[in-house]
Amino acid sequence: MELLDLRYFVSIAETGSFTKSALQNNIAQSALSRRVRDLEADVGVALFYRNGRGVLLTEAGETFLARARTILADVEGLRQEMGRTAGVLDGTVTLAVPPSVGLILLAPLLSQIRADHPRIRMRVLEGFSGHVAEWLAAGKVDLAVLYKTRSSALLDAEHLLFEDMYLISSPQVARIGQDDGVQLADIAGVELALPGPPHGLRIMVDEASARAQVPLTVAMELETLPTICDLVAAGTIRTILPLTAVQHDLTSGRLIAQKIIDPIISRELILAHAPHRAAAPVTKAVVRLIRSHINRLVRSGLWVGRI
Repeated sequence: MELLDLRYFVSIAETGSFTKSALQNNIAQSALSRRVRDLEADVGVALFYRNGRGVLLTEAGETFLARARTILADVEGLRQEMGRTAGVLDGTVTLAVPPSVGLILLAPLLSQIRADHPRIRMRVLEGFSGHVAEWLAAGKVDLAVLYKTRSSALLDAEHLLFEDMYLISSPQVARIGQDDGVQLADIAGVELALPGPPHGLRIMVDEASARAQVPLTVAMELETLPTICDLVAAGTIRTILPLTAVQHDLTSGRLIAQKIIDPIISRELILAHAPHRAAAPVTKAVVRLIRSHINRLVRSGLWVGRI
């Protein structure tokens, strides 16, 4: 059994496919299959169920995956420690963020990491906060910037900022309420496009609606931010989002925003880390830069939030 076999195994488990893993690792699928067969023979159990749609982990495979990730993280930590001894931060950090955060944070953050720490290799995944929390809990990512939900409350996390929610509309349709804000009661009966109930933003809006005893009309449940924005811009529907998610469309005049002021609806952005990676030097360096960039973006007004 070699470390490379563990890396291949984890890659197959995460992609659910020998084909995708082979492409990801630049190895022939036949060679990858042979290495996995040899690995299974070495440990004495089947690690995957094979079927026509891909592969699934066996019960033994689930146990092996947890141990393999720990071993690979320990090896990566040792390599980073040696790099730190030599005065250079060298290692890989996997970061997950929601799409709205990625729009404003990723470009300046990744540019700064590349400039300050050229030997830190970044892997970035985007997904809604519920998915990000699942990836972190499963050990798929080292760091996550996400919005706090019930599930993320159990994560090892720290506060970053609060964002208030806005009613987002097309400039082609009549405004609701006042120019400086809109009450939740004013939105009753207005057709909205929102993510489905598992999404943290939807849960937050539904809870605010229940507390205020204001029923909202969710005409469409959509999981893709660009599609929601396109429909709103066309004037067929409205949505509820933080300004960060639509900053470019607001600047261009494609969309308009009215703050929901009665009640104010806010969500908390947090930074969470996988326990086995929190102390790694490269992880700490990326955490410092994430905090620094978010503080700078809020102070400059480019990110409308409250630290």
